[in-house]
Amino acid sequence: MTRNRLAAVVALLATLLFPAAAGAAKNGTYVGKDEGKVKVTLKIKHNRVTSFKGNPSGYCYGIGTTFVAFKYPSAAQRPSASSKIKGNGVFSAVFKGSPDVSFKDDQRTLTGKVKGKKVSGRMIVSGLCQADQKFTATRK
Repeated sequence: MTRNRLAAVVALLATLLFPAAAGAAKNGTYVGKDEGKVKVTLKIKHNRVTSFKGNPSGYCYGIGTTFVAFKYPSAAQRPSASSKIKGNGVFSAVFKGSPDVSFKDDQRTLTGKVKGKKVSGRMIVSGLCQADQKFTATRK
């Protein structure tokens, strides 16, 4: 086997054995909609979700059906909070939405998966407000 063929075989094997590096999430802004056709925005930087904004339709105690503000990182977190994207593209963040309400009364969960230029996931709010919406977004 010549050197060039050997190098090509080694490169091919490395790509097959270590696909995570090739599949890292691309930096940028991803824009899409949730199930209620409301805009969502997600930002990825250095294989981390650094920002998410959405307004899922939900139900709040004493108010009724309404849009629930869903922002990550929230006002209850440090501004530099981010969620790591695993090698398989999956990410997850559980956080408190408001600094003025207990975690039990305002728990937010953001989950998703990055695949190429697309992100799909869920926004879940539990506590005094309840919401559960799926979303999809594409890199701009």
